[in-house]
Amino acid sequence: MKWRVLYVASRSEKKVAKRLLELGLESYVPLKTERKNWSDRIKTVLSPMITGYVFIRVQDKDRDLVFKAQGVLNFVRYNKSDATVRDIEIEALKSIESKGYFVEGLGISEFQKGDPVLIKYGPFKGLSGTVISNNKEEIYQIQIESIGYALTVKIPLEVLVLNKK
Repeated sequence: MKWRVLYVASRSEKKVAKRLLELGLESYVPLKTERKNWSDRIKTVLSPMITGYVFIRVQDKDRDLVFKAQGVLNFVRYNKSDATVRDIEIEALKSIESKGYFVEGLGISEFQKGDPVLIKYGPFKGLSGTVISNNKEEIYQIQIESIGYALTVKIPLEVLVLNKK
C-alpha cells in the first residue's frame, strides 16, 4: 500500500485522522509543539506541521471509504492521479516529530546557499533538498517532491553530500 495525501477542511486535520482510524484506515498527521499566547495564559499545544493535509495508507479498493470521514475534501492529485508519498518521506516526518535529529558527523563539507544536496546518513537518508543557509546555524530544507511541500529543519551539514543529478 502506498501513502496518499488528503486535502481536509481547515483546522480539522487531527479530527479527520481520528475519524479515518475509526473507519479502520491508517492515517498520519505530523504534529509540532507550539506555545500559544492568549490574553490570560500561555499554553503549549500540538498543531499540524503541514496544515490542510492528512497522509493516509489505503488500498485502491478502499479509496472511496475515506470520504465517509467528515472533513475529507479530496485526494491531492499530481499528474492526473493521486499524489503518493514515499515511505522514506513519512519516516522523515515521523522522526522530525518524535525526537528531532541527531547524527554523528563524518567531516564537514562546505555548501553554498541554493546547492542541491542529498542526505547521506541518518533517519533522513535518501531525501534530497536545497541548502537555504550556510552560516553557523546548519539549516537544510527538505523538499517532499511528491506533494511539492517544503519543511525547514536544522540538520548537521556533515551528513549532506552535493546532489549531482
